This record gives sequence, C-alpha cells and structure tokens, in this order.
Amino acid sequence: MANLRKTLSETDVEVRFSVPSRWFRENLYSRFGGNFVLDLPVKDRSGEVQSFRFSVRTKGKHLKPVISRGWRKFVRAKGLKAGNEIVFVRENDPEIGTEYTVDVIKEIRLFGTDIQGRV
Repeated sequence: MANLRKTLSETDVEVRFSVPSRWFRENLYSRFGGNFVLDLPVKDRSGEVQSFRFSVRTKGKHLKPVISRGWRKFVRAKGLKAGNEIVFVRENDPEIGTEYTVDVIKEIRLFGTDIQGRV
C-alpha cells in the first residue's frame, strides 16, 4: 500500500481534507462495503489516536473522497496551515487498534534557516 503525501490547500485546512481519488481507490475503497462513510482511527506522531471519518458522495459517478469528522479538530490541535504537508503511512499498531499513522511536515525556521520538521 502506498503512502499518501499531500500539500494542504486552503480548503483542506479550513473545511475538509480532500483525499486523492486514486489513493483512496487503491487503499480504502474496498473497506467501505457499499457504505458512504468509514471511521478510521489514525495514530499521530505523538502517539495520540485521532478518529477520522472518510466519506464519499452518495450520488454521481465521481466519489470525491474527503476526511470530514475529526479533521478540523486535528488541524486546530496541530496549528496546520495551507502549504504544510500531511503524510499517511500504513503502519499497523494492533495494540491500540490503528492501521495508519499521520505525520505533519511544516517549514520551521531554525537559527535563521528554513528546514522541514515533523510535528
């Protein structure tokens, strides 16, 4: 299963996270089982479990997958802004019941130099 790495847009930060359709079809679509939503626990870098609701359109031929519930809380908690990157990695942790981890990559200014850091 491929990792998902995406640079956040204004809509991703302010409304909901738009999941790339190709990644969704290859990694999560089969788990929907004819439903339009899937609640998925995801572990963040600090080890905290986030509950994200993945959903798709109920009409039309294009699914337009998004993460809705739980996403805005995560955005606020991590102080995300457009231009930050999100990386979903398939990494099972049966002990806490997660299948994916999520990393946030931000530009950080350190001693006058911009570097990327994971938070």
